[in-house]
Amino acid sequence: MARDRAPGDLIGHHVLDEEGHNVGKIKQVYLDDETNQPSWVSVETGLFGRNETLVPLQGSRPKEEDIQVPFDKSTVKDAPNIDADRHISPEEERLVRDYYARHGSADASGGERAGGVPPAGMGDRAGAAGDTGGPEADDISMVRSEERVDIGVERREAGHARLHKYVETEQYDEAVPLHHDELQMERRPVTDETMAADAGDMHEEEQTFTLYEERPVVSKERVPVEEVHVRKRDVTREEHVQGERRRERIELEDEDGEPSGS
Repeated sequence: MARDRAPGDLIGHHVLDEEGHNVGKIKQVYLDDETNQPSWVSVETGLFGRNETLVPLQGSRPKEEDIQVPFDKSTVKDAPNIDADRHISPEEERLVRDYYARHGSADASGGERAGGVPPAGMGDRAGAAGDTGGPEADDISMVRSEERVDIGVERREAGHARLHKYVETEQYDEAVPLHHDELQMERRPVTDETMAADAGDMHEEEQTFTLYEERPVVSKERVPVEEVHVRKRDVTREEHVQGERRRERIELEDEDGEPSGS
C-alpha cells in the first residue's frame, strides 16, 4: 500500500478486488495506533450507507486513485458488517480479523505482521471531514449510461476493371456461285444461203474459241461493326451489421445485497 498518501485522501475512492473489479467506495479509514498509518478501511457495498464492510489494507497496492486488495469481491461483500454509527467492540474486531485470516494470506489478514491489526475499538477514524455524518438523505440519484452505436459507411477501392480489345481468328465457310464457259455443238440442215457462202473447193478450216470460268477471289477489309461503351453505375445493397454495445442497469438492493421491490 502506498504510504505517502494522507489517510483522508482514500475516502471517496474505491476498493478493487484482486481482479480489478470494483468492490465499493471507501467511507472511513482506521489508523494503526503504533504507526499512525492506515490499517483498515470501511467500504459501502450496497446502496444503503449505515452498514459497512471492513477491509484490511495489508497486502494492498495503489491502482491509480483507488486501492486494490488481495481478495475477491465476494469475500469482501460476505465479510461481517459493522454499524458505522457506534463503537466497534473487541469481539467484533476479532470476528472480522479471523474472517480475513480464513480467506486470505497472513500478510493480507495481518495475522503475523507487526502493527497489522487495528487495536481494540479499531483505532481512530481518519479523515473526519470525509464522514457522511448527520441524517441520511431522503433520496439518492444515480446516472445510467449506455453506448450509442453510430454506423457509417466508408468508400474504398473494391477492385480494378480494364477494357481491353483482342484480335481473334474464326473459320468461315460460305457458298459462292461461279460461272464458266462450256462448248455445245448443234447440227443444222444446210440452207441455200449456206451453200452459196460455202461455194468453192474443199479445204481445211479451223476456228478458235476462248472459254472463261470464274474462280473465288478472297479479299479482306476492316469494317467497323459496333462501338462498345463502358461506364460505372452506383448500385445500392443492404448489409446487416451486428455487434455488442454496453449499457448500465440500475437495481435497488437492500443491505444484504438482495434485490429490493419498488
